[in-house]
Amino acid sequence: MEITYDWKITALKKAPTLDGLSNVITHIRFDYTGTDSVSGESQTFSGACPVGAPSAENFSEIGTLTEEIIVEWAKSNHPTDHMNEVILKGIQSKIIPTQEDVTELEWLQPAETAPAIESAPNEEEEATDAPDTTEVDDAEQVTEE
Repeated sequence: MEITYDWKITALKKAPTLDGLSNVITHIRFDYTGTDSVSGESQTFSGACPVGAPSAENFSEIGTLTEEIIVEWAKSNHPTDHMNEVILKGIQSKIIPTQEDVTELEWLQPAETAPAIESAPNEEEEATDAPDTTEVDDAEQVTEE
């Protein structure tokens, strides 16, 4: 497996003033993505790291910063060994899954649920102008992951 890695800066935090300097970058958020050149599978590690306080001699004005400069700061402040391990395991699990759902057993199939039936109010219940608070079956709720 041959994995290539790419950095993408997703957010920065700054201190408006720090040690007499203005707009000092203090934290970096990033996505570090590894892609297997053989399978094409990829995995992303999202992380963050602090940036050490600069001195007046090595300070860069915020307007002059490029993504390449920030990536180099992230690399020097966040070792890649752990991230590479996480990415490798993620790619391997996509190539050779070990947690797939079992769908071959008929008795294990999810039960079909009947649609909810609304009942008409009986004589003891009185219709009001209140909003409808009818509960919905769990099977009818849609969630996105």
